[in-house]
Amino acid sequence: MSLNSSRRLHQLRGPRPRQVRIVMACLALAGVAEGIWALVIGRDTPSMLLLLALGGSVAGIGAAYLSERNHRRHLQHLAESRDLLQQTVRSPLSVAALLGRLCQIFEAGFAEVVVLPDSSDGSVLVVRVREGRTTETSEPLDSDLLGDVFSVIVPSNLSLILHGGGAERGATILARRGLRDGVMAALAVEGRILGSVLVGRRRRAPRAFDDEDRRLLEALAPQVGATVEKVQLDERINHQAFHDSLTGLANRTLFADRVVHVLDRRVGRGRLRAAILFIDLDDFKVVNDSLGHPTGDLLLQAVTERLLGVVRPFDTVARLGGDEFAVLIEDLAGPEEAVLVAERLMEELGVSFELEGTSVSIGAGVGIAAAGAAATTCEDLLREADVAMYRAKERGKATVETFDASMQRSLERGLQLRSDFEKAVAAGELHVEYQPVVAVDSGRVVGVEALARWESVGRGRVGPREFIPVAEASGLIHEVGQWVLRTACVQAVAWMAGQPERDLMVGVNVSLRELLHPGFANDVATILGETGLTPALLTLEIPETLLTEGTAISLERLQALKDLGATLAIDDFGAGYSSLGDLRSLPVDALKIPKAFVDNVATDERERAFLAGLIGLGRTLDLRLVAVGVEREEQLQELREMRCDLAQGFHLAEPMDAAGVGEMLAREADAGPLDVSRRTWKVAQEQTRKGDTARLPRSA
Repeated sequence: MSLNSSRRLHQLRGPRPRQVRIVMACLALAGVAEGIWALVIGRDTPSMLLLLALGGSVAGIGAAYLSERNHRRHLQHLAESRDLLQQTVRSPLSVAALLGRLCQIFEAGFAEVVVLPDSSDGSVLVVRVREGRTTETSEPLDSDLLGDVFSVIVPSNLSLILHGGGAERGATILARRGLRDGVMAALAVEGRILGSVLVGRRRRAPRAFDDEDRRLLEALAPQVGATVEKVQLDERINHQAFHDSLTGLANRTLFADRVVHVLDRRVGRGRLRAAILFIDLDDFKVVNDSLGHPTGDLLLQAVTERLLGVVRPFDTVARLGGDEFAVLIEDLAGPEEAVLVAERLMEELGVSFELEGTSVSIGAGVGIAAAGAAATTCEDLLREADVAMYRAKERGKATVETFDASMQRSLERGLQLRSDFEKAVAAGELHVEYQPVVAVDSGRVVGVEALARWESVGRGRVGPREFIPVAEASGLIHEVGQWVLRTACVQAVAWMAGQPERDLMVGVNVSLRELLHPGFANDVATILGETGLTPALLTLEIPETLLTEGTAISLERLQALKDLGATLAIDDFGAGYSSLGDLRSLPVDALKIPKAFVDNVATDERERAFLAGLIGLGRTLDLRLVAVGVEREEQLQELREMRCDLAQGFHLAEPMDAAGVGEMLAREADAGPLDVSRRTWKVAQEQTRKGDTARLPRSA
């Protein structure tokens, strides 16, 4: 029946229904009384029979009226219900308010909505109104709640009347809620089952729930379901506006709002209002590039779980974007408490992650900024934590730093250096120099190491220790590295073209980030093919950190380079914490001994014994040994006695341009191996200083 027709029927009750009911009842009683009196006195005259018939008619009319009245009452409920639903469309009610109106319509003291989760690991939303009091809870999806919902899903009519006192499912549903009777229907929207709605009474009522109530609730259920779905949609939209979609953590907007509220609070004397921990993951880009973005997403989710496992329930963890997280710690005893939390976070993140069968190890840099009694703003606190984090990253991996004013000046210098470097790459200010590598026993030049150099217009010469980290942080390391590799290969082929009988090795440093780039091996193969350099004459010098921080993907990248025929060397071997087991697992050909192990070899017996053991280890593993940083003749002599293979350093030759190397190779070809003294090489270098120098081409 339409809403308008139900309203018209509702209006048929007339302006004075109570008076009509009283008159009808009186007439019925009068007729019945007269008929009974006639029967008692035994008179069956026509007049008496007429009175008896009239009384029966009046009684029948009264009964018919009462039946029609009950029917109209149901129509009134339907009209009120439709009014309610139209109101929810015009001005949506909360689920609790909607349940309260259902209690009024059905003259019940209890109403409940159960909303099933989208997935099996989600929670069930249960909203109940009991005697005017509302509760809203999230409960685990157990067999009882699921069985309750299926009680109305399985029947074809999607609704049922519940009676207490029996052994059937309905009695169990009522007993768990403390009800005597009720009516229940499925919440369905466009064929999708959302859950169930139940209306019930705790006490005996003059009228029990019947099929009219069941049909009415069944008619209302889809609209109730639509209201529930809209509320859920609004909640999801609100959640998405203030939370990270991947991790579920607070986003930057919500985090900033929490910080503002915390800063407005007062705390006890001597306590801090809050501290922010700014967290930036180490080597996340390497994981993303080498293992793919889906694995990177899994890593971020795993990091989220560990962060939440360390902080208190009322602290806030946020993902600010990419691999940056932040933690808001409230009401601290002092800054040392924030440091302890940061150290626990670092400890958790230091444990390797198992991601789809791959073990991944990362760390993090953490910057801390604390808000004491002095006034501060959210923006200032976030900026200070960010600055402290950058300082931590500059100091190395897995480092914690607390903000102080000097960090801001240091950060500004670093940002300026980065800007200058990016401009230098675009302007072609970088060039390549080469440091000769000689055979220790013969003094013959067997190769060179290619070194990137930056001659800044405003800064002068900038050392690689300064600009290489900047290149890695800015993402330019791959572009610069490819240019150095190509330049060195082209130059090596040119040198050997003039001396066909000579094989000259060329070494190029490769950062861990370059190595783990998915296309690095293909890029190397392309450059070797285009330049014509024999692969075995290219030595790729890999940082020792690969031994301690590498993953299975690192081994795959190394093996791909080895399959090309390139020579692989571990740079600065022994300076870190690598082990013999790590070394045996890598397909490497050479070890470069760092300068620190060569410095005191001629004066310190323990240093000499250590270096001799290291060289002996290399020979045992059939690896070529290259000593770096040879600056004195006595050091070179010790290396000869230890049967070290190769050496490089200022005593032998300083880095020089391509023309200088070409001149020295020509001299050596004419006169045999040159005297391995710094003076000889330096003179040759000075004589050829005016030669051409390969420079990074300007960006288009």
